[in-house]
Amino acid sequence: MEDSFVDLLQSLTNDAEPVAEIHLAGLSDLDAARLGMFADVWEQMSSDRRHSILEELRSAADQKIELTFEAINRLGLEDSHSIVRSQAIENLWESEDPGLVNKFLLRLKEDSAPEVRAAAGQALGVFVLIGETRELDPNLRNRCEESLLRAASSDASEEVRNACLQSLGYSSRPEVTDLIRKAYGADSERRLTAALRAMARSANEIWTDLVLARLNDPSPHIRLEAVRAAGDIGVREGIPDLIELLEDVDESVWHAAVWSLSQIGGPRATKTLKKMAEEKLDEGERQLVLDAIDHLEFFEDTRDFIEFDPDHSQDLKA
Repeated sequence: MEDSFVDLLQSLTNDAEPVAEIHLAGLSDLDAARLGMFADVWEQMSSDRRHSILEELRSAADQKIELTFEAINRLGLEDSHSIVRSQAIENLWESEDPGLVNKFLLRLKEDSAPEVRAAAGQALGVFVLIGETRELDPNLRNRCEESLLRAASSDASEEVRNACLQSLGYSSRPEVTDLIRKAYGADSERRLTAALRAMARSANEIWTDLVLARLNDPSPHIRLEAVRAAGDIGVREGIPDLIELLEDVDESVWHAAVWSLSQIGGPRATKTLKKMAEEKLDEGERQLVLDAIDHLEFFEDTRDFIEFDPDHSQDLKA
């Protein structure tokens, strides 16, 4: 076994050494022998230390997509401390391994900590989406959706109900529509936020009027979610409001409006974004607008290609 890996494990167990200063790339894609060694020292660490390591692994994986820490994150799923379990699940949100579904379902159903159940509910959304757009074992898909429906309706924690509702946004199950409408009409900003996120994930035009009604909501958090939903759904009627929201006092709102305009497309959105690119912006803002223009132009070019593709002509007439 390489001395460098042993040194890495020693650093991890040394609480005096900040996790952020440790080179964690050596924990990527561990083989069975190294994972066993890591598991031995993992049990010796405090829960705070384990949580910090998982947080840093998430950050490292986000920065370098070639790094994979799935084996370590799976260890965290069985941790005795809820803060570690929830972080482990969050780290696995992008995993598409069907073998994780049962683990997430178990946490959603039986974990005593609401934050863990909420994380599990969020993580199951990936598999709802896979079931809708690709292939997933029908029985596994049904169990996933049934568990989410049950938790979205009856879990004692609003955080869990909201997380499950957002994941169900990907589902075409008829029950989901009523759940979204009820959440939208609830006297709770968090419930409304969850409803708008579920609408966005559905990409269903039936939500157009409800999304439009929230684009100028007094709450910047609600405006932000409505703007995102308008882009994901493709609400062309929202273009005038989105253009006005480019002047929003909340930076996150107008940033989202830029991207939503690029998603919706069309001559007015294109003209607005190109004009904006010529204005005085800081480097980060200018790059955001330029990226949005690139996305919009790619989208428009792709649509033009499809419109001239004979194989799609019947679909376009339908």
